[in-house]
Amino acid sequence: MNRPLTKSNQLCTAVNNRRLVIHLLQQSGPLSRHQLAESTGLRHSSLTYITRDLIERGIIRTHGKRENPGMGKKQVLLEINPNLGWVLGVSIENDAASLVFLDAQGHVMDRDRMLLREPIEFFAKVLHNRITGWFARHGKPKGQLLGIGVGMTGIVNPNTGVILRSTRFKLENFNLAQSLQELFDVPVCVDNDSNFAAQAEATSGNAVDTDDFLYFLVNTSDEKQAYAISSLGASLYLNGKLCRGAHFGAGEIDTLLDSKPYGTVEAQHLLAMADRDGKFVDELIPIADHIADTLVLMTDLIDPSIVIVGGNLGLANQQMLSYIQQRVNEKNVPIPMRHIKVVASAHMDHGVCLGAASVALDQALVSEDPLVLSDEISPAHHA
Repeated sequence: MNRPLTKSNQLCTAVNNRRLVIHLLQQSGPLSRHQLAESTGLRHSSLTYITRDLIERGIIRTHGKRENPGMGKKQVLLEINPNLGWVLGVSIENDAASLVFLDAQGHVMDRDRMLLREPIEFFAKVLHNRITGWFARHGKPKGQLLGIGVGMTGIVNPNTGVILRSTRFKLENFNLAQSLQELFDVPVCVDNDSNFAAQAEATSGNAVDTDDFLYFLVNTSDEKQAYAISSLGASLYLNGKLCRGAHFGAGEIDTLLDSKPYGTVEAQHLLAMADRDGKFVDELIPIADHIADTLVLMTDLIDPSIVIVGGNLGLANQQMLSYIQQRVNEKNVPIPMRHIKVVASAHMDHGVCLGAASVALDQALVSEDPLVLSDEISPAHHA
């Protein structure tokens, strides 16, 4: 039975069509309207309306012409306006934060990293000071700050930007998005770190064109002469969609560390894990077995085709990944033809901030709300 076409799903269709056009121009632009029509399957009338609206809003612009074989008249090329602005993606870890700056076309302009010495309640001001310092070192990017995305460990309501619970940062019901919006006066999206990293893999990483995958995030923290596995996270991508759960807690497995700690890893072994061609020494077998046991439980539950391992652990060692993959498939409930791949993240420890920035950019460009731009990142002034 076909669903009736309501205003709600008409709006959803319009947003998705606009997103499709914007993403094509980001990935393959400049393109003509004819090329966009061929790639999207949209009617020329719909495409004309979408592109005219995006041009009027300054999101896209014309960029020369191309020959049109057999038709004589040259086609006008369109591109994302490179002068429109930029977004910031942030990954809050244990005692540090990673930053990535993207321009409106989705290109990485720069990366940065800062130590966090203040409680998260003061993060907005700390971030503002860091960006001001970045401007002093590199100059202000073209255009305006369009939005901010922040990923952190814990259970997050992405609709409100409220940290419902974060054991790591001892937070409950803290509205991180509001504190950032009040200071920067731009749209802010906040989500669980693993969810942002999974979205980065789905759009530009090792899960492109994959409908069912598990993203497994492992973060470490410095403990004197060694490194401890300090947080675990997982995100479930099923039927092409991120599954958050009824209370936004899907994939929240940090409590596994309480019942069965992973222990510590010496610096030399951490380097071996991060080396794609490194040796899989005996000292790494216990942690590999521990990861495999965790993945067996999760893969039997959701049956993905692939597991992507990310986080600042930086696990890229192919021998270790192959060992984990073998152990997972040996211990999984046997299903004919099933073979689950275990691979390293395409973005490694940059996945969270890249995903956060990409989602912030998508929301800024695709939203039907008009862009309200400011030349400054100074604190917002309220009457």
